Amino acid sequence: MRTHMLCFAFAAMIAFASVANSENNGSSNDNQLPESLEQKVRNLRTDLEAKGYEVARGAWNLFRIEDCKFALETIGNCLGNNPAAPYLIPSVPLWPDEFVDQNMRDLLGPTPGDTWWTYRLDEREALVVLAQLPPPGRYFGIQTYIFTREGEIDTTDEIYQSVTDDPFMQSILFMMSPNPSRALVFSSIGNSNNNVVIERQSDAAFNQQRFFIITPDAVMERALTEALLRAGVPDRNQVFVEPVSTDLGRLGFGSKADDLMTVMRYSLPEDEAAGDEWRQKRPLAILRVRDTNTARPTEPYPKPVRDERIAKSELGFEGDVENLVEAVKQHWGQPDAKDGPFESLLLKVDLIGEHCVRRPMNCLGDTQDTDYQISPTESIDSGEVLAVAGTLGTATGNATYTSLAPNRIPALVGVTNVSDPDLKGSASSFSETVGNTDKLYVYYFARDCGNLPNCREITEEMVPPGDAIKIIQRNYVVPGSTQGPDPKQLVNPTLIVFDGAKRPSSR
Repeated sequence: MRTHMLCFAFAAMIAFASVANSENNGSSNDNQLPESLEQKVRNLRTDLEAKGYEVARGAWNLFRIEDCKFALETIGNCLGNNPAAPYLIPSVPLWPDEFVDQNMRDLLGPTPGDTWWTYRLDEREALVVLAQLPPPGRYFGIQTYIFTREGEIDTTDEIYQSVTDDPFMQSILFMMSPNPSRALVFSSIGNSNNNVVIERQSDAAFNQQRFFIITPDAVMERALTEALLRAGVPDRNQVFVEPVSTDLGRLGFGSKADDLMTVMRYSLPEDEAAGDEWRQKRPLAILRVRDTNTARPTEPYPKPVRDERIAKSELGFEGDVENLVEAVKQHWGQPDAKDGPFESLLLKVDLIGEHCVRRPMNCLGDTQDTDYQISPTESIDSGEVLAVAGTLGTATGNATYTSLAPNRIPALVGVTNVSDPDLKGSASSFSETVGNTDKLYVYYFARDCGNLPNCREITEEMVPPGDAIKIIQRNYVVPGSTQGPDPKQLVNPTLIVFDGAKRPSSR
């Protein structure tokens, strides 16, 4: 673990000046903006600087499965990344008077210029994101997190005590950051601005220019909204705010303040090639803006109020899932095969940002746009075949997309993804003995699938021998809602462990 570093204000000032004066009035990066959007960025910056605001430009970076190597080096795990959605994360230059925590440098890999993955936030500051949103897909969202907080792990905490029988989960949920004086909390600060929220407010989301303000100060929100309109944004309904409550976050630039990270998710584009092109071009800009008038009063936001989760109850399918599990075992000729239920992390460990940050506990980059259900830990080194049987959220009306992601344990790296088009219809061959198979799925994971249908291979490059697997199911955004489903209304999947040497001949 690296030692705590002191603030080197002079070095930070030089670095800030270098970034601020670089080409294109910002950090050197390969983000490719349409000219109409780049003109809005220039207009906004010119307008704000003329009014006395300090402005610095950052960059947007793509974080993929292969980039987990950087997180493993700095944090020790990859925080259960979602293989279905490579992340876009901005890096920003630090202000001259901002504490420089060298432990956070290149946290998730190298960044352009002298920009950083994490930042502190002043009470009169904001981040402004100017974005060309991606082509249509199943999900888009942007959300800010408290990444680390000064403090120690509380071993008397009720959640800490509740996972004493699972040392792996305990070590992941209650861990220190690369700075040994700070806990890693990676906790959301409120609701995300996802594609449903964006469409409800502005009538459209995908393929549109939209604008986001992240700030703890309603004065900054109003000033920046007006500045965006002057810069060429045609309608204030295209501007979205993410409030940072002072009741939740510890603001300021000192060493004791929280550091934050902003994350953008984009999942399952309708046109994979177009989606990949958007990710590579990253037509996004981010500006740090602060008011130099430190005498003016601020207007802090209250603590966040979460949108209500809803769901169409799946409890009536519980018997069908149990019958499916037994039917699959009979088909394999292994009626005594080991099985175990998945668990909802929201219910098991209270995975809500404002709850996690106060413990403190690692919230694993939580978002209320989904429900996380996690399997028992199993190995596939001796030829085991893992089967997952459960309800399909997209078929029960509880998800816009459903995915299964095997994670390498203990590194907590999501190594591959199986989404609902692959799961749909996979239980149909059991319809003679199992009801409602159109609402169910059964899917396999193995080192070697052979001729086994509905199976994904997990290579030794993905999960090296000696490591184990946990499978995470995600149900993203209930149709007609802005949130993921209420886990109390869902049926958790079941993991079955089969002897792969005794495979059935079909199905």
